[in-house]
Amino acid sequence: MCGRIRQARTIVDYNENFKWPLTSILDEGLRYNVPPGTRPLVMHDLGAGHYSRLFWGYKPFWYKRGPACNARLDTVLKRSSFWAPLLSRRVIVPADGWYEWTGEKGDRQPWYISPRDGCPIYMAAITAWLPGKEIGAETGFAIITDDAAGGMVDLHDRRPVTLTPDDARAWVNSETTVDEALALLSTARPESAFRWWRVTKEMGNSRYQQPDASQPLNSA
Repeated sequence: MCGRIRQARTIVDYNENFKWPLTSILDEGLRYNVPPGTRPLVMHDLGAGHYSRLFWGYKPFWYKRGPACNARLDTVLKRSSFWAPLLSRRVIVPADGWYEWTGEKGDRQPWYISPRDGCPIYMAAITAWLPGKEIGAETGFAIITDDAAGGMVDLHDRRPVTLTPDDARAWVNSETTVDEALALLSTARPESAFRWWRVTKEMGNSRYQQPDASQPLNSA
């Protein structure tokens, strides 16, 4: 799954591969330890500028459970009734990396996963939001996740679908059809493109927002 992300770069940094005009100024959000239920930065082609802070988690009014922060790739590809209405409202969640946990409950060890090349990652996501709508769980977004493979499965059996910059641009392009967009999800970057290490257990608390949240333990 993808339950926390690091989003510590500036909009200018995330925009480097998109070259979009930066016409809006957004309030600074959480950076080093961003959990669901907050408003991370997202990139889109839905109008009203290309950057917004949307609610991480999707809960339609009729849904009895808590907001869904992730959307399983298999259910997205099957166009399940839960996700189908969102497939034309595609967004990218830019990030530096994400966190996973191993171990038993009560003694969980957090890990940070980031790309080997040090560049931003672009996570495929879908949303119920459109410009002019109130931002909240009913108009929130979910990050698409797929089965993990290789060494990453030892950390968690699922991981976010991360796209190359070219595929990310196509994913959010309003002229890309749903069929074309879903085909892009099969070209996610492989596990070999990432590295991971243990980080401080302090970041298990979502209120921990220090720069060392993603620092390797053995580098202290």
